[in-house]
Order: sequence, then C-alpha cells, then structure tokens
Amino acid sequence: MSASLPTPHDDAPASSPAVTAPGEVLFREKLVPSVGTWILVVVFGLAVFLIGAPISIPIGTAVAVVLAGLLGVILTATSPVLEVTQDSLQVGRAHIERRYVGRAEAFRGDAARIAAGPAADGRAYMCFRPWVSPVVRIRIEDPADPTPYWLANARHPEDLVRALGGDPDEQDEHALEYTEPAASPEDNPGWRR
Repeated sequence: MSASLPTPHDDAPASSPAVTAPGEVLFREKLVPSVGTWILVVVFGLAVFLIGAPISIPIGTAVAVVLAGLLGVILTATSPVLEVTQDSLQVGRAHIERRYVGRAEAFRGDAARIAAGPAADGRAYMCFRPWVSPVVRIRIEDPADPTPYWLANARHPEDLVRALGGDPDEQDEHALEYTEPAASPEDNPGWRR
C-alpha cells in the first residue's frame, strides 16, 4: 500500500503546513553564468579570432569558436547547485543533513558585500560566483563540525531562506558585526610570530 498526498478536497485546514515527501525538492537553483558573463565569453572569442585571423581567417574562426565554446561549457558545468529537500541541503559540492541546519539569513547589496567580505568568518564554507550578488548565510549546528556557517550566492536568497524554514524579513540585529583587523602585529595580541 502506498502513501498518498492530501488532495484539495481533504478536510485539512487551509493553514496546515504543506506535506512533502522526504526526498522532494523544496528549492533548487543552479548558479549559471549571467548574460554579462556570456557577453564576456563572446568578447573572448572575438579576441581569439583577432589573434588568429592574420594567420588564417578559417583557422582563427575555428579556434575562436572552439575556445569560446569550451569556456562556455566549463562555466556551465562548474556552476554550483543549491538544493533543499526535507532531509538535506546541498550547496555546491557540500552536503549536510537538515537536522544540522540552523538559521538562514538573506543579504543583498552592501549587506551582501559585508557578509561575504569583512564580516565573514574564515572557517565558513563559502560558495561564490562573481555573476551573482545576493548572499545567504546558513548556520551549521553540528557540534562535531568546526564550520560555523555556509555562505553562498543565490539569485533568490529569500526563497532559499523560506525553503529552510526561515523568515527572510527577520534579521539578527548583530548579523553583520565585525571588528577592524589590527594594523600591526603589536596591536593584535593573538598574532603569532
């Protein structure tokens, strides 16, 4: 006998949480290159053509098409995937069970730049692509894991936060606090020689 999902005609209240299968994908996003990145790939191909054209136009064209195509394939093939299921979270090559996933926060604009830059913890797992600006910080609550959080680009960070059970409008008031680095070793008592 197989289990079935409720239908709209069931007597479940309208406000009940969505029922999902254990392996059902709640959120999936592949960070493929942006239009601007594809324009740069075309410009790269044109530059290769200009280098090869004085030797031979057909050879210059062939080399330009092959190299630009290869670059496009590499950029697409290495684009990380962000995926949330009921049981797990995958960010690029990293994978973790949902029971170890804590609070998730979405950042855009200057807040994203600060979260991914000066406020970032060096122990964090980071998955960035230069063609995506928004950032999501996902706390890791595994006592055996020294990684405090995962930090990744996402085109739809609020949707990712919602898929992880969070509220994208709720921000920790101390979320982006950081201290300026010491100017010299003498100013930093933790500096080792």
